[in-house]
Amino acid sequence: MASMKQLAADFEAIFKRDRGLIAWMLVDFALSIWLFLESLFRLDPNSRLYWRYSDVFSSYDDSQSWWYLLSFTIMAIVLGAGHILIAARLHTKRGKDIARLFMGVSCVVIIIALHVLLSLVGRG
Repeated sequence: MASMKQLAADFEAIFKRDRGLIAWMLVDFALSIWLFLESLFRLDPNSRLYWRYSDVFSSYDDSQSWWYLLSFTIMAIVLGAGHILIAARLHTKRGKDIARLFMGVSCVVIIIALHVLLSLVGRG
């Protein structure tokens, strides 16, 4: 595991040499904040969501939605902070192209999660 000094050195190198990766990190962070806020504001312990749980039986289950929406909130935190830290290490260890690719894929994952969340709550 990387120490705080190593992470600080990684971010310092990124700030000095790779503005493109900084832009990807900012987009990723903004999307993860959006996902976090959407799921947090939709967190209603009394509402119920109907979501598909089986393709075999094509039946739907209604469950307490706040547990399901809580997973989106946790995922937003992991994607926002964790992927930026991983990209910083990738930049140092594997190069800027891999780090940029990783951040691009992370942004796509967050956009898909936003689409799924908004479609579950009826806005997507």
